[in-house]
Amino acid sequence: MTIDINLSSESESESTCDEDEDYDLYEPSFDISLCPNNALNLRETSFVEEEFEIEAENDDPSSQIEEDIEGVEVESPYVKHIDIMEESDFLIKDETCIVYLNCLKTLAEIKINKSCTRKSCSSPVDLHSKFVGSAVYFKWICTNGHLNNKWCSLPILKNKLHGGDLLMSTALLASGNNYAKIALLAKFLKLHILNVNTYYRIQRKYLVPAVTELWEDTQKEILTAHEGKDVVLLGDGRMDSPGHSAQFCTYTMMDNADKSILSIMTIDKRETEGKSTLMEKVGFQKSVSFLKQQNVNVVECVTDAHLQIGALMKNEYPDIKHSHNIWHAAKNLAKALVAAGQKKDCKVLLSWSKDIVNHFWHTCETSKTYDEFLGIWCGILHHVVDEHQWALSYSDVGTASCSHRPLESERQKGWMTKGHPAHNALRKIVLNNRFLKKIPYWLNFRGTAELENFHQCILMYAAKRFHYSPPMYKVRNLLAALDYTANHQREIKKNKDGTTRYQRLFNKKSKRWTVVPVKEEKDYSYIQKLVEMVVYRRLLDETSLKTVTGLGEDDPRRLSRNIASVPALPTHQLVEEKLSRFKKKL
Repeated sequence: MTIDINLSSESESESTCDEDEDYDLYEPSFDISLCPNNALNLRETSFVEEEFEIEAENDDPSSQIEEDIEGVEVESPYVKHIDIMEESDFLIKDETCIVYLNCLKTLAEIKINKSCTRKSCSSPVDLHSKFVGSAVYFKWICTNGHLNNKWCSLPILKNKLHGGDLLMSTALLASGNNYAKIALLAKFLKLHILNVNTYYRIQRKYLVPAVTELWEDTQKEILTAHEGKDVVLLGDGRMDSPGHSAQFCTYTMMDNADKSILSIMTIDKRETEGKSTLMEKVGFQKSVSFLKQQNVNVVECVTDAHLQIGALMKNEYPDIKHSHNIWHAAKNLAKALVAAGQKKDCKVLLSWSKDIVNHFWHTCETSKTYDEFLGIWCGILHHVVDEHQWALSYSDVGTASCSHRPLESERQKGWMTKGHPAHNALRKIVLNNRFLKKIPYWLNFRGTAELENFHQCILMYAAKRFHYSPPMYKVRNLLAALDYTANHQREIKKNKDGTTRYQRLFNKKSKRWTVVPVKEEKDYSYIQKLVEMVVYRRLLDETSLKTVTGLGEDDPRRLSRNIASVPALPTHQLVEEKLSRFKKKL
């Protein structure tokens, strides 16, 4: 028996580059010669480049789909076609496994007919195999060219798209991966997957709208539960790259009470006249306007000390209370103390910095008015010099004594001296006018720690070392929002005796051990719904996968093709102008 194998990675539903008008009517071939080495035929590519969407016009028109070697085809019960949603369970609910080709051929040869089943033909039958995307096809063909039977390892959806290719694309995106890394893994494993162009077409045509629809449905349920209620919003922006050269900003609004995400906006640099510094302000403005349109009664907004947002709150939203994140304020205070402690006569401030920051947290937590805050806060100037009662309060309702318990007689940390340079430096920090003007922003004692946790979740789906097209950056943020929404209220794990299970963590900065409670495993049940939505969209689609789709109405690429501030020169001119300091002298 002769085995004729091709290890091509072309998809049955389309080739990488074909632009044939009769594409939808094309019947692919399954019989092809042996191809050595590079079984996956993957092109070498940059991980960054692969995250851009590939437009159809960039395909190579010179590549043609080969014609089927046999004009005669027969229907086979061993090739499953799915044309309606009621049949999709065959694909969606089935399990997946890795099968090696030789093992599969051994199975195929168990009950193979040794001779042709056609009338008046008893020629020997050979088994032919071919990889098409992530599927493998078997054909039993006699030496006279008669097709006896055929079998496909994957069910086929409309227009000859393999169900496995569709589901692999969905799983790849929903898990936060990118095609280039998965393709590299597949190459090392000699695992056949769909080609890169097919993936980006599926992503653009089915995955982007399905994820968007799923988030909108989820968000609608959340907003309905908050409709007409007084809500304290936690807001913060996340840039897609470090520094001041970001292209995208994700601005998220979260309810302070139940920590649910009410709004998530993605802003492109092109929407702010090419200025990255304006993106966070625009994101905040869009988020608040959107929530007001949804009848959410916003009574307070908690943000960082962003100057543009502060001015916006005063001018456009004077009826909404504006609070600052306490953690950011404490962080800035610690920086000021460390900077002052670097001076020669102020080293003692470094040993007191943690205690002073803790006192700031205590003051924010216990104070309800400006005068009360001022009275407690300024008491630190007396405490550090071992003075725990003083003559006059710093405010009308403030205290003139420390509120701590009696101190231990033996102390490892020494006291400061009144009038010493270190004490004078502390006084400048504590009584700084700019610092004291911010007291009203801290009185409600708000923090955005949970929002920071969500931003960490975004890293799983939109890492900062990769670049994405605008639709894909938005969709990956929505996937992070779906992940967070489904799992942020997970239960805490318990030990056998009913006590809370903890995990030890070491903080490299503070060089201290701490513990955090261990939560239950994440629930990704919403992914099943996403898969069903993707398959449903494919089954309803009457067009070819290669049909070119235009840019969305809100796509920032309508404003400008790219974010470059100057036009690009011809490649040959850039090559001529490119210089290297390490270029060898001839």
